[in-house]
Amino acid sequence: MFDRRYTRWSHVIVLFTLIAVPVLAEESPADQSTLFGFLTATEKVYQSQLFVQPDGSLLMVWTQAGEADLDLFVASQISADAFSRPIRINRAPVNGYTGDEARPTVAFGPDGRIAVAWTAADGDIMAATGVTDGLVFTAPIKLNQDENKTSRTMPAITYTSDGVAHAVWVDGRDAPKGMEEPANIYYARLMDGRAEETNLTAAQAASVCGCCRPYIGTNAAGGLDIAFRNTSDTGYRDISYITADAKGDFSAPQPTSPPIWKLQGCPMSGPIRYDDGTLWRDASTGSWRLLWSTTAEQDPATLFGDRDDLQMTRPPRSVSGADGWVLMGGKPNSFIIAKQDVEWQIVREGLPEWASSAALTDDTLILVGNVKGRFHAETLDLSTE
Repeated sequence: MFDRRYTRWSHVIVLFTLIAVPVLAEESPADQSTLFGFLTATEKVYQSQLFVQPDGSLLMVWTQAGEADLDLFVASQISADAFSRPIRINRAPVNGYTGDEARPTVAFGPDGRIAVAWTAADGDIMAATGVTDGLVFTAPIKLNQDENKTSRTMPAITYTSDGVAHAVWVDGRDAPKGMEEPANIYYARLMDGRAEETNLTAAQAASVCGCCRPYIGTNAAGGLDIAFRNTSDTGYRDISYITADAKGDFSAPQPTSPPIWKLQGCPMSGPIRYDDGTLWRDASTGSWRLLWSTTAEQDPATLFGDRDDLQMTRPPRSVSGADGWVLMGGKPNSFIIAKQDVEWQIVREGLPEWASSAALTDDTLILVGNVKGRFHAETLDLSTE
């Protein structure tokens, strides 16, 4: 059994020491630690994600291409230097688009529960629930209740404390054939092997942005927080949010900021929620910047922006096992920020640009990612800080 410990940081930027797992070299993929050996020599690996499970052990999730189809796999850490045998979750092929925003989604619930959701190749949103002990899953169920083969993508999933799983996704069932928009945010409640679907944006005239990943999580009141990129009839594409109380009553979509980004395309950049605020990546000024807002009554705060020596390449991602840590993909380096008191600060910089997922466990920060279908990992020892 693993003891899970969360680490909070009061300092801003510190040096780190590399240990054990070096960056994967294209010409020598076998040069890796035992822990990730089952992936480092494997080709056509995409959307790798690393999570800290409730017992403190690690869970790896990834998609992998075979001769014809894309499949979804999970593996759980069983010792200090080994993962379990990979388990394939899907029974029908997974959608072949391997962009990071379209990654499968994972949630951990009470009593060792786990849920995984993804987009199938035929456009259906699928989910499987199970238990972390031995990674035993039920047969996947379809979350969308219609039969149309259309554009559906980017599910996000979470658990509430009552053991019920909740998922949202971008759904283009009302769009013309071959188009992503108009789209809506659909929600499904999973319980007892059944899903109940609701269109959360049916009352609004404007479309939801068709290729930006939505967010779902729990709030302090025991309900749900949902955030997504919305559109307006005047051409703005900014972030909106929806809340649900503990009884399951949903609010209407609310803007997180005044209108700021007028755009005729999809930016592939979804938001996340934290501490009653919203983080998202915006390019309304002509270059990327990270924005933070707690009210739509005033302009959002600009936390960081592109510089000559650093460009933000991916939307914000929560660091598993580190409450409040957020990974920002960047070029030539990625970095991690955290909210300290009332301000967001950089707590890690100089991280590899391929790092798209991170987990903190037992004073060890582990970064994973993919480059051209090859798995990369880097481990940082924080115990001496």
